[in-house]
Amino acid sequence: MNKNKITILVVDDTRYNLQILSTMLVNQGYAVLEATNGIEAIELAENHIPNLILLDIKMPEMNGYQVCVNLKNNPKTQQIPIIFISAIENVEEKVEAFAIGGIDFINKPFHLIEVLARVETHLRVSSLQAQLLEQTKLLEIQNISLQKEISNLTGFNQDLYSEVKEAIDTQSLRLFYQPIVNFQTDLITGFEALIRWQHPQRGLLSPIDFIDIIEKTDLIYPVGRWVLETACQQLQIWQQSFPKHADLTMSVNVSTKQLTEFNLVEYVRQTLQEYHINPQSLKLEITESTVMGDRDRTLQILDQLKDLGIQFCIDDFGTGYSSLRRLTDFPIDILKIDRSFINNEEWIIVKAIGTLAFTLGKKIVVEGIETTRQLATLKTLFSSSLDGCYGQGYLFAKPLDAESAAEFLTNVRIHIPLVVG
Repeated sequence: MNKNKITILVVDDTRYNLQILSTMLVNQGYAVLEATNGIEAIELAENHIPNLILLDIKMPEMNGYQVCVNLKNNPKTQQIPIIFISAIENVEEKVEAFAIGGIDFINKPFHLIEVLARVETHLRVSSLQAQLLEQTKLLEIQNISLQKEISNLTGFNQDLYSEVKEAIDTQSLRLFYQPIVNFQTDLITGFEALIRWQHPQRGLLSPIDFIDIIEKTDLIYPVGRWVLETACQQLQIWQQSFPKHADLTMSVNVSTKQLTEFNLVEYVRQTLQEYHINPQSLKLEITESTVMGDRDRTLQILDQLKDLGIQFCIDDFGTGYSSLRRLTDFPIDILKIDRSFINNEEWIIVKAIGTLAFTLGKKIVVEGIETTRQLATLKTLFSSSLDGCYGQGYLFAKPLDAESAAEFLTNVRIHIPLVVG
């Protein structure tokens, strides 16, 4: 620690004390600034940024406490260590000195050896803190560099991860809701909750832009719980606001990692109870890969959730590698036919999946219905089982925010012609 580069500001309205302290510090090699009042002290501190301040408390016009508060509220001077020097013996006054930002308190009459020892101690501490801060900054820079290198090698997008994590903290994620309609009644029976991200620069983003980073990392746990709770809360609002839709359902996607989350079953139970949701109104959508994973562990969790009364749906059925045996082993209620079969008009496959589902006593939901012709074809294919057929897609409605979905619910029936010329 080079004393020639260290400046100490001494503030005392008593000239004798000021002279003694200044002389001692100069003799030790320190540069010294002197002030006899608070206003002068603040001005010197702002202009010269000393390494430490020795501050008297009892001064006219502006006392030491006021000077300290002023300096601590100023970004330029708030990091300067302040040692109070005063004849005050009151414990409360000393406590006040530490509470407003002082790092030490020396009683008058002071001993020069004690003052010097405390000054040198706090200067060393301050120097070490500055070094630590500098090392921390260097480590942060190195960490960012390493993270980018790892991202390049593994394909893991660290920047996107950090952005999504911030989006969670700032509550920038949103839930949209797409209606699900029964083929027989043309009535809205439920909604699927779909996540979106209100990005500050890029606007509203769909899951394709960010869902992978969530599902492959620990972000899936807070996001998954938020989705479930928000969806159940919204379902409660709609069921209470629309008596005709008291049996409205909510479908929520659940990933494989979520099923392994500690205490998931209890969390779901508590959420249902908190929002007074009938378990039959909640449908959890799982992927084919979930069914094809650890059979025993997955089956155990699904059975526990099933005991609550929840329904299960296999999402995008037919696009993966599902074993038909798993359809009978697992407590699945609904098969969801992927939109790709509808877009490509692969009606033979659609018919086969539907027939399989009905034979096993399950229902179907057809995704991606965009035209009246597609709907008419589907109703013809499943004419004998329309009560167990449901559909969703842009023909009925795109995913809607909560307010728009509530307006949509006022349309009790979807008027779609059965046959299209």
